[in-house]
Amino acid sequence: MPQQEDNHFLIDNAFPKEVAYTLRCLSSQEALSANHLRARLASDFGYEAQKNLSFSTRRLIDLGLAVQQANSEGKPGYVITPLGERIRSILYDSPELYADLMHFLHYNGDPSLRKLFLSYRWCCNIVWDQKEMVDTSAIVAEVQSRIAERYPGMYAQRIGGNFNAGGVTSWKAWVVALTPPPFDRANPRERSLLPRTSDRYELVLLALDHVYCARGYRYGDPVILDDALLDEIARVSFLDPLCCRNLLDLAARVTRVIALRDTFAGTSIKLLAPYGVQNL
Repeated sequence: MPQQEDNHFLIDNAFPKEVAYTLRCLSSQEALSANHLRARLASDFGYEAQKNLSFSTRRLIDLGLAVQQANSEGKPGYVITPLGERIRSILYDSPELYADLMHFLHYNGDPSLRKLFLSYRWCCNIVWDQKEMVDTSAIVAEVQSRIAERYPGMYAQRIGGNFNAGGVTSWKAWVVALTPPPFDRANPRERSLLPRTSDRYELVLLALDHVYCARGYRYGDPVILDDALLDEIARVSFLDPLCCRNLLDLAARVTRVIALRDTFAGTSIKLLAPYGVQNL
């Protein structure tokens, strides 16, 4: 029997701290139940999990960092995946890179699996295009409008396309967890977008792979690196375009994943092979 397509556009309350703590608690050998995880969160981190811990465990599954399987008692439990172990090691070694990767996994998530990934990407793109933290009500209205346009049947099933102000709050929690954040956390009244800088060329390789897939390019296809393409790459991680361009130059020098070449039409860029979080 074919699985019904997900219509859950709302970004639920899987907040960064709880997701990170839960990821740290998971085992590759033993399927831990929600109650077991709740106890570990309290004993290991002094953290009291929210009543519905399934928001966080489900998000880890959605992101490919955990799977659900039966434990020794035959009850549902959770096990970390190889990708989850890789992301967890980055969490220990480089919390700042971890935050960027978790943001990327959300931004790049497959909407055919969970529609909340599409809502997440739309929220990011709305504030990037406006260059400011738009009012929550305006973000909600724009996301609902896009749901109604692209998925009219789903929109009709649930008032407002199942997206509301709570979804914006849940999205924003992941964005402001970035270091540095793209908005002033100390001054909520300052709404201007603060394009970020980074020294991690991996971010632009991930973003370039996302753009190649989104545009339907084949790996190895040469593309002119014009302002529009640079904007598409930079927006994925809220990067300053000049920083983004410099990171692309760096990546071309230190890796064999991309190639840059000057042409009469401008600088040409080629992504030579797939590049995902698993490549880090």
